[in-house]
Amino acid sequence: MGYYDQQSGPQPESNPGCLDVIVITRAVFGILFWPVAALVLVIIDVAAIFYLFTVHPALALIPVSLSALAIYLVARWDQNRDRPPGFDDRPPPGA
Repeated sequence: MGYYDQQSGPQPESNPGCLDVIVITRAVFGILFWPVAALVLVIIDVAAIFYLFTVHPALALIPVSLSALAIYLVARWDQNRDRPPGFDDRPPPGA
């Protein structure tokens, strides 16, 4: 019985604290924010297209053209990302 009553000094805290939960939650939200925001914007865009089709078919061209512009801009932005070092589209000088 005496063995259980003895303390061998302060024990390190092994239970995760509130700060650990906050850090993990912030990391998960940081990773998921942009994909979830993109999905919400796509849903809003599709809803706007359907609504404007019911008002007048020509009005639906506004969100369709904005969607096409957004896809074009994302494609141009992604085209220049993650290129290997030294990669260049231009021909070498003198060619």
